[in-house]
Amino acid sequence: MQASDRPTGYINELTFTDRFHRELSPAWLNYVAMLNGIPSRDFRQPFTYLDLGCGFAQSTIVNAAAFPNAEFHACDFNPAHIEAAREHAARMGVGNVVFHATRFDELLEQDLPAFDFILMHGIYSWVDAAVRDTLQRIVARHLRDGGLVYLSYNCLPGWSVEAPLRKLMLEISQATPGDMVARVQGALRTTRHIGNPSFRYFRDNPVAVEAVEAFSKDPVNYLAHEFFNGTWKVHYSVDVADDMANAGLRYVGSATLADNHPMLVMDRQAVESIAALPNQRLRHLAEDFAVNRRFRRDVFMRGTRSESGRAPGDAVRILDDAVIGQVPGHDRLGSRVTIPRGALSFHPDFIDDLRALLAQGPLRIGDLIARLGPSSHNPMEIRQNLLFLVASGALMPFALTGGEGRAA
Repeated sequence: MQASDRPTGYINELTFTDRFHRELSPAWLNYVAMLNGIPSRDFRQPFTYLDLGCGFAQSTIVNAAAFPNAEFHACDFNPAHIEAAREHAARMGVGNVVFHATRFDELLEQDLPAFDFILMHGIYSWVDAAVRDTLQRIVARHLRDGGLVYLSYNCLPGWSVEAPLRKLMLEISQATPGDMVARVQGALRTTRHIGNPSFRYFRDNPVAVEAVEAFSKDPVNYLAHEFFNGTWKVHYSVDVADDMANAGLRYVGSATLADNHPMLVMDRQAVESIAALPNQRLRHLAEDFAVNRRFRRDVFMRGTRSESGRAPGDAVRILDDAVIGQVPGHDRLGSRVTIPRGALSFHPDFIDDLRALLAQGPLRIGDLIARLGPSSHNPMEIRQNLLFLVASGALMPFALTGGEGRAA
């Protein structure tokens, strides 16, 4: 078998790692939209979902099980991925997933429904320009008005130091004999050998030395797909936004939840400097420089669902309709939580009261504020605390409250 798919440079000699990504949940993406002023969708109604480049489709299968009234589609051009995914879904008794073992350009020609969600995780930075164009065409043709797109990719400026390192490893691997496993392992050995202060690149960029050591601990199949494709590109976020605009989409927010709250990821001076920039495009790009961002999980939307005629209080009402809770068996709700800038502390009594309420199941933010409010009398502060707890991972977005049925 060839080491890579010749037209795209994408590796098919090795299967990819089998991982679940919580950001691919419809409930998670719905929460991102609500954070940014888009009303909640009703998950009691059927919806459609397409995962492009699904790998073993673990995330898709889990989500399909959580939303049995929805129709899921999962596409990957590696037949081994799709065969394993079909077997997994059958073992789990999940029957609402349609699997497509095909290339994206071939999928484009199939008779597909309009989708409410289209997901592209770990694809955009690892395929060539022609495939990215095909992905844009799929979105333009098959995303429903008001639908959401999740798109993850490596970005600049965070990859500025390590991008040359990836090029070095790729060239070494191509000069190393053997199959893909041997080439990846050989590239790592050689790079570790030359990754010393006698090479000025490594002397001037100690982060690159640390990266090589970290790579050596990762599974070979993950490294092969992550760094050893024939095509590999890091993007500026504004350029990706332009690509999606060409498909009729606009940027909504980040599925990395903390990134929707600037004060959690950058200091006050950075926030104020960015706010002073003359347009949203510059502010969007400058945020990446403020945190030296290297990976983005962007959410885009087609159309302007609910944008027109919005009253001043609509954003608050939308937020208060969001459903949050604790995942059973994973109690992370304490008085101190970790955020990108460090840590946040909450009053222990507030956390105790919140924990008692959520023990009954997930609730709407507005209901939590109403029940917690009599003790603190500060709805705005309570709302912010709840949003920050979700952004930290101490609480999670849910599709429905405990009384409305199963949530995800």
